[in-house]
Amino acid sequence: MKLLYTFLISILAFSSIAQEREGTREREVNQEGLNQRTILDDTTKIIYGMKTTSFISKENFLLSDTLFLILDSTLNDIYDISIPEKNQFKYQNLGNLGSPVRNIFYETPNSFSLQSGLSSLQPYIDEISTSKFYDTKSPFIDLGLFFGGLGRSKVDFEFSRNVNKNWNLTLAINRISSDKQIGAIKNKGDKNIKSSSLKFNIFHKSNNKKISHFTDIISLNHNILGTGGVDLIVDSLPIDFFLYKDFEVRLTEVENIYKNLKLETYTDYKLSNELKFYNQTRYRKEYYGYEDMNLSLNFNFYDSFSDNIATQDSFKIKNISNRIGIKGNSKLFNYDIYGNFGYFKYHVNALENSFSEIYVGGLLKYKNPSFDVVSNFEIKKSSDYRLKVDLKSKIFEASYLSALYEPKIFERIYLGNHYSWENNFNSSFVNNLNAKINLENRFINFSPSINFYTIKDHIYFVGDNHLQADQVITFNQFIIDLKLKLLNNKINFDNKFTYNLSSNSANAILNFPKQTLYSKLYYNGIWFNNTIPVQLGTIISYRSEFYGDAYDPITQNFYVQNEFMLERYLRFDLFFTMQVNNLRIFLKMNHFNQFDSFDGYFVTPYYPAQKKVLDLGVRWYFFN
Repeated sequence: MKLLYTFLISILAFSSIAQEREGTREREVNQEGLNQRTILDDTTKIIYGMKTTSFISKENFLLSDTLFLILDSTLNDIYDISIPEKNQFKYQNLGNLGSPVRNIFYETPNSFSLQSGLSSLQPYIDEISTSKFYDTKSPFIDLGLFFGGLGRSKVDFEFSRNVNKNWNLTLAINRISSDKQIGAIKNKGDKNIKSSSLKFNIFHKSNNKKISHFTDIISLNHNILGTGGVDLIVDSLPIDFFLYKDFEVRLTEVENIYKNLKLETYTDYKLSNELKFYNQTRYRKEYYGYEDMNLSLNFNFYDSFSDNIATQDSFKIKNISNRIGIKGNSKLFNYDIYGNFGYFKYHVNALENSFSEIYVGGLLKYKNPSFDVVSNFEIKKSSDYRLKVDLKSKIFEASYLSALYEPKIFERIYLGNHYSWENNFNSSFVNNLNAKINLENRFINFSPSINFYTIKDHIYFVGDNHLQADQVITFNQFIIDLKLKLLNNKINFDNKFTYNLSSNSANAILNFPKQTLYSKLYYNGIWFNNTIPVQLGTIISYRSEFYGDAYDPITQNFYVQNEFMLERYLRFDLFFTMQVNNLRIFLKMNHFNQFDSFDGYFVTPYYPAQKKVLDLGVRWYFFN
């Protein structure tokens, strides 16, 4: 932390010195102008703030969009810190901030490129990855500080500055620290999660607007001092008393190590609005490690092992890919035609292998005042493909996905101290149709939607190997999204209810709750002579019982299980937020309805949810 604070102070000092130099240059220029004038006039003072700092999303930039947006200064959702909270509890975790996560529903791959298959920490990479390119008229700092109860904390620091009108530099530092919430050997400082990341971004647009460029560098170190969850017998469920830090746990003195280094560089050259040439290169290096240097302490946890003294399993993956393409835009269309070459090399302990992939693709976006249509098609030489079509209008949205995804590396091969496999699976076929209606007026937003999935040759992890389903799996989601705005938007009531239904072939393979509910009732107003915006309210989340996926610390992955039933739960959170100029502050009481300190529920088999706790956080923008 001392190093972090020193670095932050250095950044602030650099910003101050830079502004002083700019001020000196301004005074010199102004003095020269005054010497040449016979009549003096007042100079206009520039006030930096929200209107002088703007950004464009990376997604829109790659679609040839040029519209820059102003910063978000609302109080909405600033109290959502963890991945499950930010996603309305669609994700399960291990009951602690920064712990591995998984979507409780089926999730289609977000990339057509080959995946490693070890994805429980991928949302943390997505969270810190560059999503905005800034244009700042002054140094800009976005500082988020979270002070959670029971030894949980989070720091998000982002510094952005235009070197000149054509170049922008952005630096970000993120840190998560969490004490053990179960099986702690001391009240404070017994760490469960230690995570830190560094991100550096360069964004450039030439004077003549013909050349655009960005470079991203991201480094993440994420360490988990694991517990294996609560030591209990499944037949004893449900348990009557949750002891939390006094629980006996299934693992001691083990560590998961995850390291991720990402480099991405992109350059395009514009011949005209209708034609650009571009090149995009990505490099990624991942390391997954599991260490148990004294297996005798944890013999009961492992079903088998090759070395009965210690485990030092590792999985290393390196990937470099290059995409070359042409794209452009007109009043009616945006298009993108490209070819992609990728090279992969992996080490699984003593096993090593490498291979390459090639695919081509195209994207076409039709723009109309009433609706937009985006279609994207990609195909590999192996005949795996992905077709995605999205239609969006003011009152109706629809999307269709048809894809053949090749097996992930982790699904194909693994060699470790406790289990190993080598599989030859077929590619998985996925068909998904989604439709949504948006109806709204001054008082109500009503958005019902449906999701239809068909999956063939589904691959799933069962703890010691992977299996491939031999039947076609179908499941449907029916979602009702209802928002009420009352008393001139002072009282707001947001609701999202999901009902899920699957075919018999999905039983014991795709497990998810039949019903989920996320509701937020809150007051929105301005206090103290209309100078201080505030929000206060409650969040209600409900999930019905289901056999949730369990977590395997050896591979840092979740797997299908059908023994440990996660009971239904109803959770209430209370929050209060306020804004003073560019400073936003929140207080949040998590799990307020846990009136008995020994009450609780499991969010993942063997891992209890976060107990009742009070959290404090701030989000602060600095512009000079």
